Amino acid sequence: MMDVQTLGMIAAVVVVVVVVLYVYDRRSKQQPVEIVDAAKLAIGAGAIASGVTYAVGGDSLPEVVEKVTETAQEMFVGKPEF
Repeated sequence: MMDVQTLGMIAAVVVVVVVVLYVYDRRSKQQPVEIVDAAKLAIGAGAIASGVTYAVGGDSLPEVVEKVTETAQEMFVGKPEF
């Protein structure tokens, strides 16, 4: 499984990007930056990014992908079994 440091780094990068994009959007519309809104977006994006990274990244991921690929190939080229 992925370690906590890697998940934290990914979440931190996503948080920084989201905050920068939010500030850029607000400044381009000449509106004030709301710190509470920026924090909500950053926390949500960081949580989603780290959750997806945790769910997708794993030691057994190559084995799962290989099994799914074999099953899909058998569906299209193999002998149907009912």
